Order: sequence, then structure tokens, then C-alpha cells
Amino acid sequence: MDKLEQNLNKSSFTKEIDLPSPHWHVIQRYKWRILIVAVIVSMCAGLYLSKKAPIYRASATLLIEADQAKAVAFDSVQGSDSNRKEYYLTQFEILKSNSIAETVFERLSLQQQPSFQKSESTRDKLINYILDSVPSLKSFIVNNFDSEFTENIGVGYIHGISQIENGSGEELESQKEKTARLRQFSKNLIVTPIRKTQLVKLSFDSEDPVLSAMIANAVGEAYIAQDLDVKSSINQNAAHWLTKRLEGLRQSLDASESRLQAYRKDENIIDLQERGGRGLTGLVSNELEQTSFQLIEAKNEVNQLRSIVRAVNEFGVKNLEKLESIPEITSHPVIQNIKTLKVKAKLKVSELSQVYGRKHPELIAARSELYTVNKHLTTQISKLVTGLDRDLKTKQNNVTELEREYKNIQMEFQDILGKDNEYQKLVRDVETNRKLYNTFLERSKETALTSDFNAAVARFTDRATAPNKPITISTKVVVIVVFVLTMMMHITYLLIKDYFTDSFNSVGDIESKLDLPVLGVLPKIARKRHHDLDLHYFFNEEGRQFSESVRTLRTSFLLAQGTRVNQIIGIISSQPNEGKSTTSTNIAFSLGQIEKTILIDADMRKPSLANNFNIPKEKPGLAQVITGEANLADCITVDNESGIHVMACGPTPKNAQELLSSKRFKQLLESLRQSYNRIIIDTPPIQAVSDSLIISLHTDAIIYVIKSEATRVRLVQNGIRRLTKVDANVVGIVMNHVNTSGVADSDYYYGYYSDDEYAEKSAKS
Repeated sequence: MDKLEQNLNKSSFTKEIDLPSPHWHVIQRYKWRILIVAVIVSMCAGLYLSKKAPIYRASATLLIEADQAKAVAFDSVQGSDSNRKEYYLTQFEILKSNSIAETVFERLSLQQQPSFQKSESTRDKLINYILDSVPSLKSFIVNNFDSEFTENIGVGYIHGISQIENGSGEELESQKEKTARLRQFSKNLIVTPIRKTQLVKLSFDSEDPVLSAMIANAVGEAYIAQDLDVKSSINQNAAHWLTKRLEGLRQSLDASESRLQAYRKDENIIDLQERGGRGLTGLVSNELEQTSFQLIEAKNEVNQLRSIVRAVNEFGVKNLEKLESIPEITSHPVIQNIKTLKVKAKLKVSELSQVYGRKHPELIAARSELYTVNKHLTTQISKLVTGLDRDLKTKQNNVTELEREYKNIQMEFQDILGKDNEYQKLVRDVETNRKLYNTFLERSKETALTSDFNAAVARFTDRATAPNKPITISTKVVVIVVFVLTMMMHITYLLIKDYFTDSFNSVGDIESKLDLPVLGVLPKIARKRHHDLDLHYFFNEEGRQFSESVRTLRTSFLLAQGTRVNQIIGIISSQPNEGKSTTSTNIAFSLGQIEKTILIDADMRKPSLANNFNIPKEKPGLAQVITGEANLADCITVDNESGIHVMACGPTPKNAQELLSSKRFKQLLESLRQSYNRIIIDTPPIQAVSDSLIISLHTDAIIYVIKSEATRVRLVQNGIRRLTKVDANVVGIVMNHVNTSGVADSDYYYGYYSDDEYAEKSAKS
């Protein structure tokens, strides 16, 4: 069969199931269950809502002040920072706190209201019973979980009860009732901040519209009043504390001043901060610095004189030329003046020598002046050299005196510095105590001035009014929504379950997962448990629908073969108990009505046809024909009701695979071709043994049987893959054991007819 013919034939028998979606089969199959569940859930929702009174919600709007009004520009003694985000979150939690709820309860006497006197719910009663029965469980919850967690699960009251260890039974019961009422109040109170504003909406849900408005307004009023009370209490406590601390600070200031005055008197100190604020330490420090500078200069002079004396001793006292080269001598002011006169005298002699002769009186006078200057220079140098030792000794004595004076000044400075440190310590103590006293005194006066003025933390922008309409949706709408949602959820669950189910539930599953045509669908036949289907059910009056499905299968098979005649047909399944033998038998019955047909039991490991057709077990069959132990005619049995020929397996052989692989088996099939139009072979399951692969080599067509909602997709894919490897001609799939109740009218399973009259007419025609 070429590919074009295969596609044409496939389209000819699949056009009846051309549906928008294969998932429609799931909905059709379970439609009554879906509908019944949706109706039951909707009825339960309706009954539950019918007992519920309508809920009304009243809302008031508060403006929480970020910058609260002040009578004077004094800082508040309260520590809240209204510019932080946490401030507003804290205020929202305060609005929902139990203290506010208790205040509203007392102000409006809510415990007298019927809505707060309802009996406990069944869940609360059950939880109370369990906790009372198991005290260890109650202790475990109290010790290991916080109150917020227990509130969420509905047992928050046990934290309050656990605190009344020695209370009476009445106190415990009263605590339970109070906690339950507060929990109900908090549940109905809704605090909603309005984004990007300082506004917060207070809403309360109640069955009484007037009461809901009263409670919403009362919550805001209680919140404002509580904040004012807290501020007043804080101011009073602060004023009392400041007054008490002022007395102690005043005493500390007096004591520190007394210590400072006593120290001044004992040390005979008038003012250590005199003389421009530098004090005696500054004076002594300056004197020490000056003495140190003089000492350094004196030491430098001594060192300089020592170097000159050393040079003079080296050159000699009479060597005037070398003495004149000593910088320390030539730099002396007297020597400098004489040298200046000498230069002038030399210049005068030089000028006169160019004008006058050697014996001219003026030249002689000039030379005499130069001589006198040189002699005076020599005399002065000699005096300087002679006075060096005396000057050195004098300088050394001066250095010694300066060092002694420097040490004395150091000792005096250390003494004054110690006194100054102690003095400064006492002064700082006085200044610190005076600053603290002045600060507390100023703060005390500010608190006293502002204690009777407190700005409210919030104010109403809109007060709550009694609502006209409830917020709860009408019972009719809720029932419709519940009905629709239940159906949608149920359908979604079934579709997901169908998607993840690893089996074939519809024809669409087979065609999408195997890419093979479905030749027919055999419906599930109701029968007693552990009872097999009647062998000739195909011919019974009550089996008209089943027989029509088998005939449709036969028609699909004949159309699928096209011009090719598939004479030898192998019937294969993946595993045992998938209806392979029953399908083989009924296909043989349907083909036997129009052609000469023989049915062969080739499942030599677990044969079943002999038992089904009441053939004696000892009668020879296929195995004996192959081995040559019996003639072909002796192995064939004719079924009188259907008219087909049946060749059972015979006594079970031990070497089934060797027999099927032998040439005699092939020769047997060639011989049967001459006598029969159709040869139906019931083969072993392909996953159990490989006998079916050997048989497929000798067949013209293979029909694969699948049990609906039971056969695994992976097993079928593996079996078809193995058949494809040996070039077996798998013409199509038969879906067996299909539960067609509730889906027959969808035409999803073609070949199955629910109309008995039409099936009967078709059979007669």
C-alpha cells in the first residue's frame, strides 16, 4: 500500500471523529458527575448562605497628623518620629489593638449586642474540646507559639487563659468569652491606609448598619482619646521626674563649686587663667622656652670659640697670615674696619705711585699710613687671639648657669602643671553640673508650661454613617458563581488527570500518540465478575451493538487494505488480558460471514482457543502439524454456529519459538492460503515473548489490540517500534473494552451505535 492510499483510507474512516478538541470526550464522559457535583456544592452554598444575615460595612476616615500642632516651639518629651514609615505602621496596629477594642466595648456596651453573643462555631467547640481533653497539647501551644499564630488558627484565647493559673472556673469562662468577643471584633474591624496620603479608613462589618457606623466612629474616638491620655501621662511623669532630678543636680552643682573654692584656698591660687587667658602654665612655659633658646645659643658660641682656639693652636700665635685666614677672626667687626682702612690705604699708595716719585712727601705719607694700618691690624689680631681663652671660659660658665636655671624652671613647670590639671578638672566638673542643671531647669519649665496642652494625633475627615446596602453578594449570585466555579474546577481536574494518565482513553489519544489509524472500537460488555464473555455473543440478540462494532471494524480493515489483499492477519497485544483472543475470535466471526476463514491459536505458551471452543486438550493442533505428528485435517475444528474453521494449539510444546521459526510453519501458512480467504492468527503478547515478531514475518497485516484506560502508552509504542524494525505491516489499532456510557451521542467513538433500532435495521440490511 503506498502512502497516498494509506492517507486516503485513513481519512475515510476517521472523518466521523473530527471534533474541535479531543478533551471534549472527557467532558462528555463525566458530564453527569460534573453536573451532580456542581449542583450539590451549589445547594450546600445556598443552604449555608440562607442562614447568614446580610453584612453592612460603615467606614470613617481619619487624618493621622505627621506634624502635630504645638502651642510653643518646644520639643516633645515623647519619642515617636512621625516622619518615618514605621510610625504610620505602628498607628495602624494601635487602631487594631485589644486596648482600643476593650474601650469601644465598654463605651458602647457591645457585650449586650446580639451579634456579640452568638454561640461558638462547631470548629471552635471542637478545638476547645480537644484542648481541654489534652492539656499537654495546650501547654505545647502556649510555650512554643506566639499569640499571633494562635489567633490565626482560632485558639488565641488559650494564651489569656494560661495567665490565670489560680483563677476559678468562672474566671476562666469569662476570659474565654472576652477573648472570643475581642477576636470577633478584630476580625470585623478593617484598617485600610489610603496610599500616598496620611488618611486611613476605619471600616467595621456588622449585621446592624447603625451599629457598624457607631463602632467605626467609636474606634477613631477611642484612638484619639487614648493618644491624648498617653501624652498627658507622659508629660506628668516627665515633669515629676525632672523636678526630682533638679534637686539632685542642684546639690551636685553646689558640691562641685565648694570643692573648687577649697582647692583654690589650699593651693593659694587666685586665678590660674590670668594674663590673657594663658595662665601660669603659659608663663612658665614661655620662660622655659626662652631659657632653652638662650642655652642653645650659649652652647653654639662655646662650640664656635672652641673651633677658633683649636685653629689658633694649630697655626700658632705669631703666624698672622694664617690667622687672618680664619673666618671667625676676619669676621670680627674691628678686624673688618681695619681691613677696610687697609684697602683704602693701599689704593691711595697705588694712585700716588703713578703720579709722584718715590721720595715725594705725599707718597711717603701714604706709605706711612699703610704701615700704620697694617701694624694696627696685627695688634688687634694679637689681642683677639690673646682674649679667646678668657671668652671661652666666660661662655662655658654662662652655659652652666643656664642649664641650672633650665632645670629649676622644669621642676616649677611640672608642679604648676599638676595643679593646673586638678584645677581644670574641678572647673570642668562645675561647668558640667551647671550645664546639666540649666538644661533640666529649662526643660522642667517647658514641660510645666505645655503639660496642659496636647495636640491630637489624628482627626476625623469623614465620620461613618449607616450604610444603605449590604456588602455581601446576594445568595442567588453566589450560588451561580459557585456552580460555575465548581464545574470549571471539576473539568480542569479531569482534563489534568486525563493529560497525565499514561494510558489510552480515547481515539484521539491513539492517533496523537501512535500516529496510526483506529480501525474500530469494541465496547465494554457488562457481565458478572470472573465470568468470561459468551463465545458467540456476536450472534446473540442482546449483542447487536457489539456485533455492529465488530462489523465496523471489519469494514475499516477491508477499506484500509485498498487493492492489496491481506490474507494472513496477525492479532497482537502488548500484554495478556487485553482482549486479544476475544478480538481475534470476533474478527474471525465477522470475516467468516463473507469469506472462508480459519482462526489459528499461535499463542503456544498460553493457548486459550481450545478452551473457548470446547476443543479437547489432547486433540492435535498447530504444534503437532508443524512437528509432523498429525495431519492438517485432523487439527482443524469447524464451529457450527459461526461456520469458521479453528486450529487450536494442541498439547503445549516446550520449544514454541523453534517451531514458529521452522520452515514447516511457513509451508503450513502457504498451504492454508490455497484453502482459505482469510487466516486469522491469535499471537502471543509482544511484550511477554518474541514469538509474535516471528509470526509477523509471515503475515500480510497486523492488527494491534489496546485495552482502553489500561494499556500503557509506553508499552504500545515499544511494541509498534519492534514490529516496524521487522517490516511488519501494522494496518491499525483496535481499541477494546471501551466504556461508552455517556459518550455515545458525541460520536467520539465511531463504530459504536447506541440506537438499538438503527443497529437492528443495519443488521437486517
